[in-house]
Amino acid sequence: MMRNVRLAFLFILFFHSLIFSQPKKNREEFKSKVKANSKLFISDINKAYVELNGLIRTSRILKDSLSEMQLLEKKCRYFYNKNLVDSLIISSEQLQKVSDRYRNVYYEAMANVYIAETYSVNKLYDKAIVHLNNAYSILQKDHSDSKKIFYAKANVLSIFANVYLDKGEPRNAVKKILQEIKSGHEIKNKNEYDEFQYLNYSNLSSIYSEYNLDSAFYFANKSIDIKPAGISEEKSMIGNFTVIGKYYRKRKEYGKSIENFHKALKISQRTGIELNINDTYKSLQEIYLETGRKDSADFYENKIKQNDLHMLQSKYNSLQEVMNKDEEEQNKKLTLNFFIWAVSIMIVLAVSIFFYLKLRKKKVVEKNQNLHDLYHHLIALLQNNDPGFMFAFENAFPEFSDKLLKINPELQQSEIEFCALLKLKLSTKEIAKYTFIETRTVQNKKYRIRKKLEIPQSVDIYNWIDNI
Repeated sequence: MMRNVRLAFLFILFFHSLIFSQPKKNREEFKSKVKANSKLFISDINKAYVELNGLIRTSRILKDSLSEMQLLEKKCRYFYNKNLVDSLIISSEQLQKVSDRYRNVYYEAMANVYIAETYSVNKLYDKAIVHLNNAYSILQKDHSDSKKIFYAKANVLSIFANVYLDKGEPRNAVKKILQEIKSGHEIKNKNEYDEFQYLNYSNLSSIYSEYNLDSAFYFANKSIDIKPAGISEEKSMIGNFTVIGKYYRKRKEYGKSIENFHKALKISQRTGIELNINDTYKSLQEIYLETGRKDSADFYENKIKQNDLHMLQSKYNSLQEVMNKDEEEQNKKLTLNFFIWAVSIMIVLAVSIFFYLKLRKKKVVEKNQNLHDLYHHLIALLQNNDPGFMFAFENAFPEFSDKLLKINPELQQSEIEFCALLKLKLSTKEIAKYTFIETRTVQNKKYRIRKKLEIPQSVDIYNWIDNI
């Protein structure tokens, strides 16, 4: 009898441990996924975003409020980096509600920061400043002296600078960044101090580029020089390379200018960060116009138009969200302000429809010529030995390199570039001419590509590559 009781007791203990250890295991696995998503967010913002909604749902099931706020803040950051202000205002208000419910100072402040960004984009600078003052006031109430709060305050100063920049007051923006740089004396660890100032010098450089390119160039290089090893703050490097590109363009050193602009675009393409990308497109378009390379100029002009239309639609949507928010705050005060909002929306909508119809008409007219024009543009870049050839090719065929690497991960970059020439259906003689090598060398490269990609001898290599 006692033995049976013991067995029953042991069974209950085992069953109890099985039930209560499972949630703990699930929570640990979830924490690991959130941590992995944070790392992915730095290297590939688009892939990281795809995971966010699922992780947010899990955080709510597990009642993990801290992870929920952390993930909602990442969602805000994604929309900010992608210039999607319509989605940003919705996600920032979600973060505000959740952080207020859990009384979390840091995330409550960050919600105000992102709301300020949406107002600033819509040129409502006074409203933006109100929310930034709210954010700073919330952070000032925290007396824990934690690093997180310190960096949050620094971030608010950076956003203040952005608002002043949007207002056309770059000198006031510089004052805010200099105030942030001065606060760095609180950081005792040298590596952390260098990382903090690396970001600040990059921001300062971007602001100076509005009115003093020599100072901008100096701080961009200073930012690059003190960048600690292992830090992958890609947004700042995009800014640094863009400023350096502008500096060399002013000096008419077009080769160096194009090289730095393409470095910025390459990071943007790899990470998915598209903040201020139109400035880079416009600079490249103007350089190519100045140097008589019309094909390249036309390519970037089309990129600008596509991006403008995308931004215009996003701004229109955000105006609706902002308008709804103001209506709630003002409790049915439908006065002259409502009329202004309505007119603004009608103007934006009319412009959106105009650009949309114009682009659609252009697509219909040029439908049969697009492919020919694209190949002509790429070959023109190749003939001119333009360093932007591979960037333009990968932009036109974004999955080409990945598909080749799936077949053979050991392919070298030079071999992928050779496959790009085959994709353009260039003959052996043309490849030899454009790449300054012997025809026999081209034939040998074709043979090696066949071997590495396991293309049967009975299959035409051009047709095989064309299907990639």
